[in-house]
Amino acid sequence: MIDCHAHLVSDDKTTYPPAPPGGLLPPMAFDNLMTAETLLEEMDKSGVERAVLVQRGSIYGFDSRYVCDSAARYPQRFAAVCSIDATQADCGEAVRYWVGERGAVGIRLMELIKGSDIAWLDSPVARDAWQAAATLDVPVCVHFFPWNRDIGLAHLERILRDVPGLTVVIDHLSSIQSDVGGPDHGIDDRLRSIAQFDNVVVKFTTIPLGRLDKAGIDPCPVIERVCDLFGAERMIWGSDITQSPGSYDYMAALGRVAVRNLTAAQQEMILGGTAMRVYGKSWGKA
Repeated sequence: MIDCHAHLVSDDKTTYPPAPPGGLLPPMAFDNLMTAETLLEEMDKSGVERAVLVQRGSIYGFDSRYVCDSAARYPQRFAAVCSIDATQADCGEAVRYWVGERGAVGIRLMELIKGSDIAWLDSPVARDAWQAAATLDVPVCVHFFPWNRDIGLAHLERILRDVPGLTVVIDHLSSIQSDVGGPDHGIDDRLRSIAQFDNVVVKFTTIPLGRLDKAGIDPCPVIERVCDLFGAERMIWGSDITQSPGSYDYMAALGRVAVRNLTAAQQEMILGGTAMRVYGKSWGKA
């Protein structure tokens, strides 16, 4: 089992000082510390072999040193995905730095200040970051919130058409309304349109799974419907530890439960195989 969405929070604020966008830390930001070493312990207890460390942007902004340092320290267990400020003129160079010099295996683009205009995602400046990722052959994570997913997915479709060779990972089931019931379980025309691109992978995490669990809704039909659309070879799981509430063991259990009605081959692909294909280049060298 490979966790494709683990957030670290260091206990060393001197080496890794907070740098939240807008200067405001989320409430209780350091109440749930998750160092690299603690995460390894939790993974071992929960039967998770490897993890992709996704920069906790709400705490560290675009300073991805901790996830990159942790991946370099434990290369057989971790890989790093760094955050890029695609509103800055040097965003393409930033991609080349974090990937080429710091060993990141992917980048992430998302709105870090609520309510900002997501038009930046497909600006001429941001296109430099997208092109750099395609040239370096690293996937780009994108996170859409309910309030910006429609326009965000529209921007993304244009980018996918214009930038050949680009691999994109859409976080948190693209914030679909997964609790609305069948037959589509929140899948809409926007997501169907994106699914036509073979190089798009969708990630499910504790954000949608925890919401369904709290409401007493079986997640299996939701995951089965997404699997019907994308295929198991384009789906991955992530915990969202430190961002979502709950223990690591609870999050890993949610992931396993959500795929229990799929075939053994599909479960193996979703919980590990796809992640190795998308992020496993560094592990092959470790």
